[in-house]
Amino acid sequence: MTSRRDPEGRRRAMLEAAAREMITNGWAALTHRRVAELAQVPLGATTYYFDSLDDLRTSALEVVVAQADEEIRQVAEAVHACQGSAEGLAALFVSYLSDHARLQAETLLYYAGVYQPELRPYAQRWVQGITEILSAYATPEAAQATAVYLDGVILYTLLHDRPVDEKALRMAIAALMNTSLPEDR
Repeated sequence: MTSRRDPEGRRRAMLEAAAREMITNGWAALTHRRVAELAQVPLGATTYYFDSLDDLRTSALEVVVAQADEEIRQVAEAVHACQGSAEGLAALFVSYLSDHARLQAETLLYYAGVYQPELRPYAQRWVQGITEILSAYATPEAAQATAVYLDGVILYTLLHDRPVDEKALRMAIAALMNTSLPEDR
């Protein structure tokens, strides 16, 4: 059980537990009782530290966003290491798609943004971050198209329980990254 003498540690444990629960079982699965059980704190601690279940959800989403921000930073390093090549991006993304929990965390942010407009900035960060990273290697429009495609690939992977084939990813990424509109030529 988390120590009463460390209120910040207790709060952090509850947030991490809430984030894990929502990632694993969905937004609606979150309850004060489940968070208390997972964080090994008394049930009353959840209502002491969080005004409502919505407050707990939103605060836990901030934990997921912080993790996503760190992942975007790591993706940026990997993209720069492969100099934005379609082959490197496809290999990187196949690896990314193999982490089911990571993909579930992304969809948790989508769900939050769809049903609570004030949380949309959380859901939009991934595409914005990837677009910014890819803009070093393609036009802004091509970078955004590629980021949107990759975003859709996350949902495809979760719905089909398998990632898109690396060759198919490479072909789509190459096509999207190298495309410009007639007016841009």
